[in-house]
Amino acid sequence: MGASALLLTVAACGGKGTPAAPGSSSPVSVTSPPSASVPVAPPPGSAPPKSRPTQGVPPGDTAPATGQVNASALPPEYPHDVTLAEGGSVVVIQAEEGGCNKLSAKAGEQTAAQVVVLVTITKPPHGQMCPLHIREISLPVRLDAPLGGRELVLRPGP
Repeated sequence: MGASALLLTVAACGGKGTPAAPGSSSPVSVTSPPSASVPVAPPPGSAPPKSRPTQGVPPGDTAPATGQVNASALPPEYPHDVTLAEGGSVVVIQAEEGGCNKLSAKAGEQTAAQVVVLVTITKPPHGQMCPLHIREISLPVRLDAPLGGRELVLRPGP
């Protein structure tokens, strides 16, 4: 291909829908066929899937009182979002778990003033191949008694 034909082709690619064919002086109109979009409707009588919301307090759960959760001992990569279920008897930690990392939580010391929940991230052995996806999970932790007005302390676990 000659330099002038190459230049003409490159110039045509930058044009606005009317490129010139190589070796001709008349423009050629380029149009794309109309795209057909067909709306897809759910089958009649089907209900939407039941799922927990990904943000905010899930239905039936409550948020702890402002200042009731102390997560200052947790590193930034640990989950910090907490809700209460079953009247405060279950602490639910909302988290994102990715790749081969596994999150777990368990109740620690429970006194009249505070409840400690230990959160653990288990990492895979060095060099293990892991998928690159993130899952939203809930980590329920059953308490001996409802949280009530006690302080909820989140700490890294063993």
